[in-house]
Amino acid sequence: NNKLIKHWQRTTTNMTTMSSNGDLPQAQAPAEPAPFDLGAKLSQRLREHTATRDRTQRRMETEAGQLQNLTKAAPKRPRESKTVLEQKAKRLERDRTTRSLPLAQEKAILRQIDAAKKGIRQHDQGDKHQILLRRKKAEVEASRAALRTINVTLSEIETALSKVELGKKLGCLPSEVICRDISCPMNKMNWAMGKNSENVKEIEDSVGVEIDVDKMRAKFTVRGSQVRVDEAVLRLEKFTKAVDEELRASSDVISYLLSQQSSVLNKIKENNPEVVIDLLATRFKMRGHPDKIQKVKDDIGGVQVFSKTRLLVGRETSHVVGKTGGTLHAFSEKYGVVMDVSKKDGDKTNLRVIGPSENVDAALAEVDKLLVENEEIEESIVVDPLLKSELLNNSGANIKEFQRSVSSAVEAGHPEAGGVLLSFGRNGSKEENPTLILKCSRCAMDRAKSLVTKKVEQFESNVISIDVPEEMISAIIGKGGAVIGDLRHEGKGAVVETDANNKGAIKVYSSDSTTRDAIRQKIDQIIAENQTGSIPIEKGIIGFLLGDPGKDMRNACSELGCTLNMSTDDTELVIKGTNEKIKQASELLKDFLAKNFIAELDVASDEQPLLFMGGSDSILHQVENKHNVKASFRKSKNVLEARGEAGKVSAALDDIKCFLNGGDGVAVCKFKVDDKAKGGVIGRGGSNIAKLEDEFKGILIHVPKDNNTISIRGPEDLVEKCRIRLITTIATARVVENIDIDLSQHEKLSKSNIIKKISRLTNTQMTLNETSIRVRGMNDDVRYAKANIEENLTGVYHGYIHLEASQLSRVKSAVAKDPSHFQRIHASTGAEVIHESDAIHIFGKRSNVIEAKASVIADFLSFMLPRQLQTVKMHKTLLKSMGDPGRLAQIATETGASICLDRDINSVLIRSDDANICDKAVGLVNSMMVECQKLIVVMKFDSSDSWLMSVIVGKGGSSIKKLEKETECSFDIIKDERTVVILADSEKLVQAGQKALDNMILQARKECIFIYLPESALPAFIGRGGAGIKKIAADNDVQVDRTKTRPSTICIKGTESCVTNARNAVLSWVKAWEARHIGITIDLTEQQITSILGKGGETVRSIEKETGCNIDVDRQQLTLTVKYGKDANRDRAIEQIEAVIDGEATKGAEPTVGKAELIGEHAEIAIDKAEGTTETDSSSSYAPGDPSEEIVDPSEDIAGLDGVEVGGDDEEVAEAAEGAADEAKSKEEETGVATEEAESAETVEVNATGDESDKTVDHPVGQLLV
Repeated sequence: NNKLIKHWQRTTTNMTTMSSNGDLPQAQAPAEPAPFDLGAKLSQRLREHTATRDRTQRRMETEAGQLQNLTKAAPKRPRESKTVLEQKAKRLERDRTTRSLPLAQEKAILRQIDAAKKGIRQHDQGDKHQILLRRKKAEVEASRAALRTINVTLSEIETALSKVELGKKLGCLPSEVICRDISCPMNKMNWAMGKNSENVKEIEDSVGVEIDVDKMRAKFTVRGSQVRVDEAVLRLEKFTKAVDEELRASSDVISYLLSQQSSVLNKIKENNPEVVIDLLATRFKMRGHPDKIQKVKDDIGGVQVFSKTRLLVGRETSHVVGKTGGTLHAFSEKYGVVMDVSKKDGDKTNLRVIGPSENVDAALAEVDKLLVENEEIEESIVVDPLLKSELLNNSGANIKEFQRSVSSAVEAGHPEAGGVLLSFGRNGSKEENPTLILKCSRCAMDRAKSLVTKKVEQFESNVISIDVPEEMISAIIGKGGAVIGDLRHEGKGAVVETDANNKGAIKVYSSDSTTRDAIRQKIDQIIAENQTGSIPIEKGIIGFLLGDPGKDMRNACSELGCTLNMSTDDTELVIKGTNEKIKQASELLKDFLAKNFIAELDVASDEQPLLFMGGSDSILHQVENKHNVKASFRKSKNVLEARGEAGKVSAALDDIKCFLNGGDGVAVCKFKVDDKAKGGVIGRGGSNIAKLEDEFKGILIHVPKDNNTISIRGPEDLVEKCRIRLITTIATARVVENIDIDLSQHEKLSKSNIIKKISRLTNTQMTLNETSIRVRGMNDDVRYAKANIEENLTGVYHGYIHLEASQLSRVKSAVAKDPSHFQRIHASTGAEVIHESDAIHIFGKRSNVIEAKASVIADFLSFMLPRQLQTVKMHKTLLKSMGDPGRLAQIATETGASICLDRDINSVLIRSDDANICDKAVGLVNSMMVECQKLIVVMKFDSSDSWLMSVIVGKGGSSIKKLEKETECSFDIIKDERTVVILADSEKLVQAGQKALDNMILQARKECIFIYLPESALPAFIGRGGAGIKKIAADNDVQVDRTKTRPSTICIKGTESCVTNARNAVLSWVKAWEARHIGITIDLTEQQITSILGKGGETVRSIEKETGCNIDVDRQQLTLTVKYGKDANRDRAIEQIEAVIDGEATKGAEPTVGKAELIGEHAEIAIDKAEGTTETDSSSSYAPGDPSEEIVDPSEDIAGLDGVEVGGDDEEVAEAAEGAADEAKSKEEETGVATEEAESAETVEVNATGDESDKTVDHPVGQLLV
């Protein structure tokens, strides 16, 4: 291509030279050949090479597809190589031909040979395919190389063609085209390019070059001839080499140059076109040649600007600014200044004038002149109040119309003055006349004031003043201004007002004289009709007179033309009307008040229904008919009103008082009842009350809805009988209460027998549901059961101390004055004590609550209520019989005291406001307790006999149920105290029950015995895998078990004969074992045993190792036995043990004389105790009323039922055996007497005073101790 270009240039030059030199003769010159078109030639080659590239591209794509197909069709090769397969085939062939093989084995080798040959063939096919792939890859690579060469050639042709076309475009030869890059600061690129590249296009068009813009590299590329490129570069450098500068200027200069009235800035721009000037808020920004920029700075510095400020107040601003700023704009144009108005504060503004000094002064002088002419002034005129009312009527429409008329008249003579503003000033007091204030410009004030004064004088000529009595003013005004409102509409209408300066005058304004006269006549008539009179009246009858009952009387007075009102102090009834009518109305009212005397009686809210009970036979109807009065009850005040003649009203109220409070043979009895028992007293639909009222004719029983106080009214004897009946009914009524529980609590209760235990303890019926527990029983029992259940669920026990209303009131007052009473009890017991409307409540742990309750009664209530709250204590075994609600209710009715059983402190609580009544009730309760003690026997067992509890109960309670059925007695088990309580209706039955129980216990002792074995004998006795103990059990047909905590004690159970045989067998075995294992035994103390054993038994083990003997330490018997080995070794072991004992004694020696004496005293006490223990029976009865008995936590009743399972448990029997063994050992050590068998004891009955009676009963409850 370069050769073509050079050939074309050379040919063109030669032909041009020859033609200019005349070397070519004109006549002989051949026809001029067509000029050589390099562009066309290059275009032709471009097309040819493009076609060649396309063919090569298609061929390469075809070959690439073929290569891909060959790759996909490549045959699979075996895993083994060709060489391996050939060797394998040779080896197999050699094996087949060199050895004689069975046919089947030879066939298998042949198959392997064929498989190897097949693999060799696959390798051959793969090799051939690889050759084809390599050839095809070489063809594809050759096509790619050819395509790259063609692409390079095409790129060169395109470059040459573009150069030729550019030369044609610019009018120069391609060889003359040059290219130059010009760098430009990035921040000036857009400015140099111009908007939409206008600057670049302008240079291209005017100079004849091509300019490319590279924004990324911030440069311009210029192409063209040398001369044109240089010119274009010079023009571009005006932009690329320009500088940016800023010039700070004052705000006044900026404002002035920016204003429309200033042409200075435009002139500066016209004089410096090569500099770009931007005017910002506080500075000038310039871009251009540094010299040009300096000239602009000088021009700006020559501008001289001044500013002045003037304060404008109020309406001065609007005068200066003018309508839509017209005045301000006119001043600015006139004087060539900038005028700016800015808000200062309130109604003040600042006027700032900026410009040349002379222009500023002239503009401000023009402003001052304008303000003086339009200064607003104010004047006032005193007017009549009626004029003010007239002008302000209709929401001020009149004064607005008046203002418009005055403004129009003023503007007609002074158009520039503006309008007039009318308003009323504020008066200092009502007596002052109002002032009408005029506001307008100075030039218009005289005209405006003249017009207003004329209007005021015209109004005052139509005003009249009427003098009236001061008390008649209210009548003229009327209720809510009704009367004076009618006067204002009289005739053609008028303004009627009271005179503020003269309280006895009425002013009337009307432009019509007839209307003024008519209003005067109306006022005179009102005065005549509103004379006043008065009569005295009681406050109690005011409401009656002014309410519905007095409606007829008020209507009668109204028909006479009189009105009634109360005096300000409500002591007089004021009558208004003519004097004659007032007299008539006074007579009617006096007669009415005499016949309607009203008196009131306060009635307690809970006694209100009593007034209406009985319907037509109610006490209210009876009183009304008897005394001819009207009675009504006012609930808002809780009073009974009686209306009629004064004497009859007084007699009627006396009858009501007697009915409510008693007297004249009428008795009233009131007492409180628990919420739960209230329904039982009333009955379904009041049936129980109706039966009592029918039975005791003449009494009335009332149970209010909002409290629990029952009242009985009627003859004294019937009231007393009814009271006794009600108290008995309440005490024996069965109530039901539901205790809400959640699912987790239900699950907990359903898995335990706590519901059963509480039900048995409290004599209640309890039903467990998923969401609640239903408790039914006597009221006190239900409350006690609820407290136990809530304690089990929440851990908090709730105790009560119920008091009489008056007693509780005194307690509240005392605690309110000194809260420390309950605070001290809380601090000492840990239980919270509070008082409510019904009782003293105590919360906390059960033991703390019981302690707090005892403290409240003994320390606080005994002081606050001396002998008014007394307690009768008893043993817990008497609670069931003493808790008979019928008998307690009978005592309550006989004495009038309130009596309840408190299981928390094992007492009967007696309370009354009368101490003598309490004393009487205490005596009756003690008598009742003496009777109950005769019908109860308490049998208490030693700890060693605790296993008998399960035997007495039996499986599923079968044994105790059988006893109860046979003896007609009730047997209660208190397991924790190892106590059985026998109750019956007679002493004979109680003794029979006791005897039956003794027989059961005696038989149980014969069928279950406990034997203690030496610890060292146990392994031999038990045998390998328990063989020994099993053999004894099998041979004697008994059950033999070891106790858990006392492994050396065994329990033998079975029939009486089998147990005896087994016992003899065990004793024989023990005797034989002891004969074979004779050793040296010494007695020790517990401390000595500890010293001999040593830490972890190391001392005794070391002695055994040294001597070769076996040392057996029995902690229960406090003995040590040395066995086995030679006699000398056993003696040596004993010597070492005694040395250990002596060493320990030396460490603890040096006792003082006092200590020795103390030990002697303790020894004497121990001997006395041992002697007493020897004489103690294993089972004894005691007096339940013994005062020495401590108060027992009622929770022990519940806990005492734990473990009383069906038929008893072997483990319980075993544990009981342990206790038996321990007790036997302690008795042997203290008394020195080894007791093998105790077969009889005595039961001593104690009377109520605690003394032993003469009667004794043999009691076979002996125990076998081996």
